[in-house]
This record gives sequence, structure tokens and C-alpha cells, in this order.
Amino acid sequence: MLQRPISESEFYMWRAVFAFAFVDNSLSIEEQELLKSYLATAHFTADQRRTLFADMHNPQDVVEMYRHITSVKDKERFCILARAMAWCEGHVDRQEAAILSKVSCLYEPEENIRLLNSRKEAHLYDYYQHYAKAGVRGLMGYPHQMALSA
Repeated sequence: MLQRPISESEFYMWRAVFAFAFVDNSLSIEEQELLKSYLATAHFTADQRRTLFADMHNPQDVVEMYRHITSVKDKERFCILARAMAWCEGHVDRQEAAILSKVSCLYEPEENIRLLNSRKEAHLYDYYQHYAKAGVRGLMGYPHQMALSA
């Protein structure tokens, strides 16, 4: 089955996720493996893949990448992934503080609503359990909707 390439909005969502992971200049082994595995298996175009590899060596500004996300769904997905990466043992206030310290544009009222709404993500508790058991790689593999396929 032929997969459609990742849309420009979704591509920038992934670039923002990568930038978020790199913003503190320390990336865990699990996060490195996760990012490399998505580069190897996702349905990125060759140009998108080259860009993401370059981003891994020259991290981008997360706010700039986020501002290029045009789809509301992709913005919501970014907030969920950022919340999971800023796990803080499930403490939502600490998560949000960690996220906002890295993605200042999420203070803007319309964007802040997306971040606050990610508190209600139906699978968030499951994400936390998987994250606790397997790190970021386990989180990204569960549930299926988190996969990079179309």
C-alpha cells in the first residue's frame, strides 16, 4: 500500500518535536534512538528526511518550528507529545512549566488553550505508564495513533 508523504504542517510538527527534545542541549539515549528510528521508518520524503537529519546536528528554534504548524490537529499533537516528553512523573503543572519554558509561544491565549486541553487527552495516563516502563520509545509506539504513518 502506497503511503502519502507527511504534510508540510505535520512535518513542522515533527521538526518542533525534535527541536523540543534538543532545547536543553541534552538528549537521552532513548530520545536519540527514538528520533533516529522515526527518521528510518516514517513516510518522510527524501528532502524531509535530510532536513530532520540536519536538525539533529543543528537544532532548530522550537518556537519557530511550532509557528509553521498550520493544522490545529498537528498543534494539538505537538502539545501531547511535548507534555509526554516533559513527563515530570505526571504532575501537569510542572509539565506545563517545563513546556512553557521551552515553547514561549504557548503562552499566547489561543495556543495556551491547546496546551491546557492536552491535559484531557484520553490516552495520557497510558502514555505515562508506557513512558515509565520504556522511556520515550515506548511512549511513541502506543497507542497506534501516535505512529508517523498517514
